[in-house]
Formats: sequence, structure tokens, C-alpha cells
Amino acid sequence: MADQTMAVTASPSTLRFLEGTGDIRRLMRERDWSTSPLGEPQTWPQALRLTIALMLDSGLPMFVAWGPGLGFLYNDAYSRLLGNKHPSGLGERFQAVWPEIWTDIEPLIDKALAGEATMFENWPLVVNRHGYDETAYFTFSYSPVRDENGTTRGMLCGVAETTRQVEVERQLRESEARFRSMADSAPVMIWVTGPDGYCSYLNRPWYEYTGQTEVEGEGYGWLNATHPDDREEAEQAFHTANAAHLPFRVEYRLRRRDGAYRWAIDAARPRFGEDGSYLGYVGSVIDIHERREAEIALRESEDNYRHVVELNPQTTWTAGSDGWIDRVAERWREWTGSSGMGEAWGEALHPEDVEPSLVAWKQSLSTGEPYDVEHRARMVSGRYRWMHSRAYPRRDAEGQIVRWYGSTEDIHERKTGEEHLHLMINELNHRVKNSLATVQAIASQTFRNPASYERARDDFSHRLLALAQAHDVLTETSWTGATLQAVVDRALAAHRGAEGDGQITANGPPVNLTPKTALALSMALHELCTNASKYGALSVEDARVAIDWTEEGQPSDRRLRMTWREIGGPTVTAPTRKGFGTRLIEKSLAGELDGAVALSFEPDGVVCRIDVPSAGAA
Repeated sequence: MADQTMAVTASPSTLRFLEGTGDIRRLMRERDWSTSPLGEPQTWPQALRLTIALMLDSGLPMFVAWGPGLGFLYNDAYSRLLGNKHPSGLGERFQAVWPEIWTDIEPLIDKALAGEATMFENWPLVVNRHGYDETAYFTFSYSPVRDENGTTRGMLCGVAETTRQVEVERQLRESEARFRSMADSAPVMIWVTGPDGYCSYLNRPWYEYTGQTEVEGEGYGWLNATHPDDREEAEQAFHTANAAHLPFRVEYRLRRRDGAYRWAIDAARPRFGEDGSYLGYVGSVIDIHERREAEIALRESEDNYRHVVELNPQTTWTAGSDGWIDRVAERWREWTGSSGMGEAWGEALHPEDVEPSLVAWKQSLSTGEPYDVEHRARMVSGRYRWMHSRAYPRRDAEGQIVRWYGSTEDIHERKTGEEHLHLMINELNHRVKNSLATVQAIASQTFRNPASYERARDDFSHRLLALAQAHDVLTETSWTGATLQAVVDRALAAHRGAEGDGQITANGPPVNLTPKTALALSMALHELCTNASKYGALSVEDARVAIDWTEEGQPSDRRLRMTWREIGGPTVTAPTRKGFGTRLIEKSLAGELDGAVALSFEPDGVVCRIDVPSAGAA
């Protein structure tokens, strides 16, 4: 390496072509050329040096192959095509660098060395430059390089890899073929234009429909298939949209193969390239002649229909034999805000009623049976109201259905009344069952091993009376619930003096109770009052009972906290076992209401603390 550097610096004038920047120039200055078929750079002829200088200064991929061994030199741009063959290929034999393609390119090399220049576009070669075989495409030229005597000593190649371009073109061709195949199989007429508006493609259905040939239809020839009275409008609509690169839609009469003109819709959307450039249109043409004729017929009879139906308090409507609703009284729009036309009637129906209504309608269309459905419709206010829709078919002389005539009636009040009655019956059944179960439980506990049947009978009667009084409180509010104050007052009425003396006090904020909570508290207060009258504070004149309560918690989880406290009564002691009254209180409040009951027998009297959900949590 030191000898090579000394050789280069010793003859700067002869090696000036290696001066300058670039990886290849640097590698050429640093290389040990003693192993190269090219020999030392100082020995290279002037023709080779000039060619190398031209190559190294070029931004295009280029290489030079020189001498009997075809020593291989290339520039920076070409090094990027070599992959893992660079930098080891610099200065080696051409065949050693590209052995895998040598049989493909050797005839071309021979031509260049014979003085014949060649050029090839998108030439496929199977190369191995990244550790695996791959097909790559190149556009390149081989030119002979002659020495000072005019003798061909080597060749110069300029090359560009076109693999990506070839792949893109192939994909475009395949995409175009797929598009044409699908378009030719489509049930509608399809066309494609360029940015200048020139029609470059019309699918097979267009030619089959119009009878035009490809020569007649492409370009602007498609306009010749439109009705003379519609041609100017169609052409103007197309050119205006094409100039603005906007979607367009136009209706015109199109000449069929048999010479008849039929109404058609021509619609298209613009195409844009990845860079935003306008590419033209892809459009379709659809025969709408039957629909257009039907629309004209409908408009002719619209006035007569409107005068007939608008006086009807119900919403009237009609449909064709296919079930398409084509006329709806204005009242439907006033109710729902929807036109109700076509399939729009389903837009106003409750989501749960759309499918049953549609199934029933299809059933009527297929069987000819009358349509009779109750469903909910959304009003302009956003609320739903019950409707009753009916429709009957009209048949022609052969018995074929030609039209359907229907009406929709608002039955909301009747329907909600029926639902309310049904709910009341179910609620009554439920409450009767619960009441019977409560009576059965009271009877079972009261008459289980009583000390005295007469006393048990009295206790049973009093408990039934307490249950009945609780029912009275709920009946006054139609079983929607009760206030705690009303429940307390009714339960304590029999134990207060005629003047409502102050032996029993009840204080607390207004609290609403569910029916279930009201019944349970009524029975609990009855048991507490009965026990206090026999053994506690209500059995002596100087004692008293204080009842107070509060309501706490969030609106969704309100709880009632109530305390029964006996003050100044006879000394009490905790019982050795639980009586029926205690079990009834715990079962009804703690078990059924997800509440909590705490009974304490203090020397001054019984204290009962109750914690249950209030109506706010029900």
C-alpha cells in the first residue's frame, strides 16, 4: 500500500483522473492493483484513463471492462446496483463479478469488443447481489472503447435498473385487465375518460345496448347515441364538470340497438393520481325508463290523490304491487317529520318494530292477505306513539294485485290503557300472592305451640289488622308507595291516647317508601308497639317512646335510618330466645329488604335501630 501511494504521488500528472471526491476514486487510490488484470494505474493507456474520468464524473450508473481479462471498473452510481458485490468487485475480472449472468451477456460483450454498439430496454436478468437469486430488469447500452490506434480494447456500459418500473407497469396491466373483465361483466354500462374528456373505454354492455362499435363509441362518439333533443344538455353537463374536475349526473334519452330511445342516468366521479393530478372520469349509465315513466304517471295523478286523502283524520297511503310506497298523506310528515315514501316509512318506526312490520308487509305482498300491524312510530317531539296500520290490495280483472291502499291510525291512548290495565292485573296478582304468603307466615308463627289459644287468636287478629292498615295506606296512593309519616301514624294510632298525647313522639324529614318497605315497617312498628304495651314503656303512664329517622346517601342509593327508643319504662332484660315478633322484624326488614336491624335491651327500655333502602334507592 505504501508503494502504491508513492507511485500515485510520484506521477501526479498521469493519475490526475483519480483525484477528487467520491468513494470509488478513494477506493481506486487505495487499492493494491498488483492483483488486478488491469495492472498498475501508471501503466493504463490514455484512452482508458479518459474513459474512466468520464465514467467517474457521471451521475449515471456506468462501468468499464478493459483488456484481455476485462478488468471491471465502475462509478459510485453503479456501486449501488452491485449490492454485496461491492467493493470486492472493483478491479476484478468482469466474469468473476457477474458469473450468474455471464451466459446471458457474453454474446453482447462479444459484439461490443467487435466494435458493435448495442442497447436493450427492460432486459431481465437473474442476479445474486443480496445473497439470493432475484429477477431484475435493466435498460443498458454496450459501447466499444478504442485505444489511440483505433483498436477496440474494452467496452463502456451505461445502465439504469428498471425493476420497479417494470413491476409497476405489470401491475397496471393486470389491474387494467381485471377492471375490463369486471366492467364487461357488470350489469350496467361503464365508461372511462382521460383528463381531456376523451372517452378511452366503453364496456361490452354499452355496445350491446346501443349497437355502436368501438370506433363509433370512443372519443366523443357516445354523444351520437343520445337523443338529438338531449345531446346539447348532456354534452354541456359533461364538459362543465370535466373542466371543474367535479362529479356529475345527468339524465337523457339513449338510443337502444333497436332504435328506441329510453331514459337513462349517466353519472361519474373524477379520478386523481397519487400526486393529485386529474386523470379523468369513471362513469356508469343505467336504464331508468320504467321508473321515469312511472314518475310521470304519478305526478299526473298527485293532485287528485291529495284532495281525496287530506280530509281523512287517519294517515292514508298507497303502494305499487311490488310494495313500494308511492303516496303518503301529509299528515304522516306532520306526525313524524318523515316522508314515508318508498322504504322511508321504516325510518320513523321503533327499532324493535321495524323487522316485524317489514316481515308482515312482505308476507302480505307474497300472499295477497290484508296487512294488519300495530307498531310504534317516533313523533316529531321524539316520543313514540302506538299506531295501527292496515292495507288491502286492489286486483285487476285477472285477479292480479295492481295496488295496495293503506291507512295508519293513532291508537296510543287505547294501547297504553290496555297496557296499564294489564300491569294492574299483574300487580294485583303479585300483591295478593304476597299478602297471602304474609298471612300464612303470621298464622304459622302465631299458632305454633301457643301458651293460650285465646291469646294467640287475639295476637293474630291484631297482626292482621296491622297488615290491613298498611294496605289502606298504600291503597290511598294506588299502591305507588307511601310516606313514612303516614305509615308511622297509622301504625301508632291504636296506641296513642284519644287526644294524641305525647307518650309517643315521631320526628323526621319527609321520606317516600316503596310498597314493600311500607308493609315491612308497618308490621315491625306493630310488633314494637305491642311489645311496649305489654312489657315496656307503653305499659306505664310516666314512660314514653321516641321514634326518629333520617334519610342519607346519594339519590341512587338512599337509605332510611330509623330508631325506636323506649324511655322511663320498666326494667327490661334480654330474652333467652327470640320470639315471633323479633323474628318477624328481622325477616321482613333485614331478609327481604336487604336492610339491617339491631335490637338492644337497655335498662331504661328497648332500643331498635333500623337501616333499610328508601324509595330513592328502589
